[in-house]
Amino acid sequence: MLAASILSFEVINAQEKQSVTGKLTGEKSCQAVPYAAVALSRTSDSTLIRSTVSDENGLFTIGQVPEGKYKLLVSFIGYNTVTKIIDVVNKGRTDTVIISLQEKAIALEEAVVVGDRLKAKSENGKTTFLITQKMLDASSTGTDLLQLIPAIKIDLMQNISLEGSQNILITVDGKERDKNFISQLDPKQIDKVEIIGQPSSNYDGNITGVINIILKKERDSGFSGHIYAEIPCSGSEIYIFPTYSLNYGSKKWNFYTSYNGELTYLNLHESTIRKAWNSTGSIEINSDQYVRQKYWSHRFHYGFDYFLSPHDLLNFYAYYNPFSRELDGSASAQISGRINNNWQAKREDTNINAGSYYSLYYKHTFGKEGHEFTSEVTNCTLKAQNSTDYIYEGPETGAVTQTNGVKPQQYSTSIRMDYAAPFSNKLTLSAGVKARFEELQNRYSENFDYYQKILAAYGTISYKQLKYDLSIGLRTEKSVSDLKNQFSKSVLSVLPNAAFRYKLSSLQNLQLSFSSSVNRPDDYQLIPFTFMDDPYTVSKGNPLLRHELRSSLFLEHSIQFKSNYFSTRLFYYRTADAISNLICVNDTGAFEIQPNILGTIHKYGVQFLGTFKLGCVTLNPYLRMFELYTSCNSFAIQHGVGNRHEPAFESGLSAVLSFKKDLALSMIFQYSSPQNNIQDNSFSDALYFISLEKTFKHKFKAGIASGIPFVKSFVYRGSETNAANFSSRYEGTAKMSTIPLWFKVSYQFNSGNKKDRINRANDEIDNLPRKGF
Repeated sequence: MLAASILSFEVINAQEKQSVTGKLTGEKSCQAVPYAAVALSRTSDSTLIRSTVSDENGLFTIGQVPEGKYKLLVSFIGYNTVTKIIDVVNKGRTDTVIISLQEKAIALEEAVVVGDRLKAKSENGKTTFLITQKMLDASSTGTDLLQLIPAIKIDLMQNISLEGSQNILITVDGKERDKNFISQLDPKQIDKVEIIGQPSSNYDGNITGVINIILKKERDSGFSGHIYAEIPCSGSEIYIFPTYSLNYGSKKWNFYTSYNGELTYLNLHESTIRKAWNSTGSIEINSDQYVRQKYWSHRFHYGFDYFLSPHDLLNFYAYYNPFSRELDGSASAQISGRINNNWQAKREDTNINAGSYYSLYYKHTFGKEGHEFTSEVTNCTLKAQNSTDYIYEGPETGAVTQTNGVKPQQYSTSIRMDYAAPFSNKLTLSAGVKARFEELQNRYSENFDYYQKILAAYGTISYKQLKYDLSIGLRTEKSVSDLKNQFSKSVLSVLPNAAFRYKLSSLQNLQLSFSSSVNRPDDYQLIPFTFMDDPYTVSKGNPLLRHELRSSLFLEHSIQFKSNYFSTRLFYYRTADAISNLICVNDTGAFEIQPNILGTIHKYGVQFLGTFKLGCVTLNPYLRMFELYTSCNSFAIQHGVGNRHEPAFESGLSAVLSFKKDLALSMIFQYSSPQNNIQDNSFSDALYFISLEKTFKHKFKAGIASGIPFVKSFVYRGSETNAANFSSRYEGTAKMSTIPLWFKVSYQFNSGNKKDRINRANDEIDNLPRKGF
């Protein structure tokens, strides 16, 4: 076709020119055929007029075509070539409707694939990362695979963050899931991962980013599943996340069950050094806790899909999750300038939690692609009993037990309905409503009964042309909060968003995006219980907190070259009514910590992100550099907090090296500089993992991994505060072996045919206070 165009191309002049459009599908599968070659030539002398390729939805457009009779030629590997005679008349567009391509069987003695799959591409409002064979070779679970995506960070406890934020939504084929579900996915099921840095109005108002995992279309019916286990090599750090899944599919049914386990046992040292001074003198308080972290969690999933008709699906999904997070050991504190200046105690945690979730989901698709209606009803509960006892010898009273306890019970019910209607190939409208009702109680206190109701309505309009995409959306949320016998307040939030992408060329895009969101305080920030780590430190909840209002704006340029991808982003983020811990010295001389609204946080800077192949190594770098400055409100200023302006950065790098015989070596590194939280700075040490994987006969995989080797002492969380009359520094440190190792083993199995299966939405309650690693 290229040779023909060079030899026979001639300039065509006409006063009025039309376009030819159409869609390509497979004759048997009825699925779109992307990237097929489409050529238009004259019937009289076979002169090639123009050519193009179909997009990923099988659509093609050939513009600037004069009136006349033409021959349309469509060809693609694996399909028979199709020739169609068309008449182009003066009406602006000639629609060839749908062209079906017949599959062609080709017998080859040997096939050699040369080249690499495109690693990433930029689309309107999102960046799509396509999964390569190297990534599959280096991954045993879906969580392993996500670590290889730039801008996604996963810590040693498998907490997932995107671009520095954990207020994110994780979805599978557009349906909400949690990190536990991701860990049980077979990486071979995953086709691509979409990163949505600026969520549209269809997502909840507290979401700052979305990770959408797209699975391959065909799924196993009959019996299928997988087993994954980890075996630690040392008793000092036990770090295992076993999973299994089992699915049975028939003509109209899919039944499935799965399990996620989490067992983490580590030795921790939590130290705090505080100094306070006034006109009469100064004091210094040093406190230490040497504890054994004992975390365990068992989550059992079950459910079914029922296909009522080719257009109707009914789904039930549920899980039950008992879990515990305990820190047992010893605590001590010393204070200067007092007679009884030493305090020593034994720490004993009691932590019993149980969460459950139930969901009923319905989906109806209409005749036109993208035209659908969905509805969902969910209910989730959390019952917990958490207490910490400090047992110490009093100077006069003998053995004394100081108990910090909270016994929360939470119920949450939500109802959601969504409707999407494509009016044409260019214009799409989506809209929906959602209502969520929550109740939170502290069973240790009859006076704490907290209700919250959130009503939301939202809509998005999307318009797509060959050179640009545009989407505009609006979400309104009315939240009503009521604390029994104390207050009742109502807040209306209007959250607009917009995204515009301009196609500079076939390989370059320019994108401008704006979004706004809210961040509501979690339950343990609201419960007004008092917690004492030692006689000189008091922590309290604050039921008067209101939500933060966040807005973000960025301009991004992206480019593809060969199979590589690179993007540069200029951004500005603003958080108004920012919630942060306020530390002050109370009248008794103790340090008091309470979450409060302290002012506004601003960030502006530049972000670099990419995925490259250098020889046999694939690199996925991520770097964000920004200026961070805070504007304190009057309440913060009254407590001696001032405005601050500091530079900061976040970085990450993953690398995959593939060898022969299905052997892969991977490395993940991530580090962020100290971050300004209005009054204090938070920090942690660099985190890195190394893993070696070997695949046997495509189903069995074994490997060995190590996390933060050669460090021995790892700061997983720290904070530092310097005020006018005091200073404070806290460090939580995990004690590790010189080279901590664990083995990984996984096995996938299946029998039967292939069948499409839908993924379900998920919601959960899990916002217990952070303690330990």
